[in-house]
Amino acid sequence: MNDLDRLWELQSVLTALNEREKQMAVKPEAFAAIDAEYQTANEEMTRLRQQIDTLAKERRRVEGELADQQELLKKYQGQLMQVKNQQQYAAAWKEIDAARKHVKELEESDLKNMTETEALQTQLDERSGAHADLQSRYDTAHGEWQHSLSDLKAEAEKLRQRAADIEANVPPRLKNEFHRIYKQRQQVAVARVMNDTCTSCRTRVRPALAQQLKRGEMMQCEGCHRILYLEKSTS
Repeated sequence: MNDLDRLWELQSVLTALNEREKQMAVKPEAFAAIDAEYQTANEEMTRLRQQIDTLAKERRRVEGELADQQELLKKYQGQLMQVKNQQQYAAAWKEIDAARKHVKELEESDLKNMTETEALQTQLDERSGAHADLQSRYDTAHGEWQHSLSDLKAEAEKLRQRAADIEANVPPRLKNEFHRIYKQRQQVAVARVMNDTCTSCRTRVRPALAQQLKRGEMMQCEGCHRILYLEKSTS
């Protein structure tokens, strides 16, 4: 195997490695669907819990204020028995009336809070009941994905080792040139020639250049400047 054959094999190995790494970075369609459903369900349950917690805090505040207002109402009612004239009596009733209205508003707010909380809790209970089945389906799909990832990681590691073995037999200057082009040209440093055409950029290979390739000389595409590889004829 000459250096050009090694570079072509290195390119093929790195292309396969890139494909494995892309596959590892993207969730399979089957898992992505159940994952989206799972995440949406969890987000909805979290939203419901947060709303219930917010209502619970508000209810505690209202009930605290209601207790204060009820104590204040008792105080005003007690003061009513101690008034000495009509003016004081009217003022006391005004305070009592305002306190009663406030108590009523707080009681209505507390009742509304309870109704909203019960409705949200019902929704949460319904979603929680269906979540066990969703969790099971998610765990199964996730396990299958992780298993496939293990296989991909093993394949990727073998490809990395193969690339390192090939590079070990490529002269440093040529290896550096390969990686320079590889980085500059979308991770394709070696382009195959088919029907006298560069398969990467579709530039036509001139007859003189084609003859040099047939003699095994290392040439670069005049269009994309990638290293050209002409597969040897088996005939």
